[in-house]
Amino acid sequence: MSILKPIDHQNIVLRLLARSAACDAQHLATLAQAHKLPVSLHQVRVACDELCEQQFVARTIKGYRLTTWGECELPAVPLLESYYIAPAGGVA
Repeated sequence: MSILKPIDHQNIVLRLLARSAACDAQHLATLAQAHKLPVSLHQVRVACDELCEQQFVARTIKGYRLTTWGECELPAVPLLESYYIAPAGGVA
């Protein structure tokens, strides 16, 4: 399995946030696992913090949410499907 770069973690978090309401880092990590994405809770937290600094994501009382800027940037982010991992042993 290839190693993801920090920008990949940010892209994953942006995509997950686009598919959910405001949510915390744990919820995003759970969503990532449900989508078989190779990202840990720590990586989600780091990505959220970096995205907050870049104003793509905002912290709320209930967790994180996309900002207007984040929503405008989404078309440039790779599709979530590109992060799926094939099951061990080959084709399902």
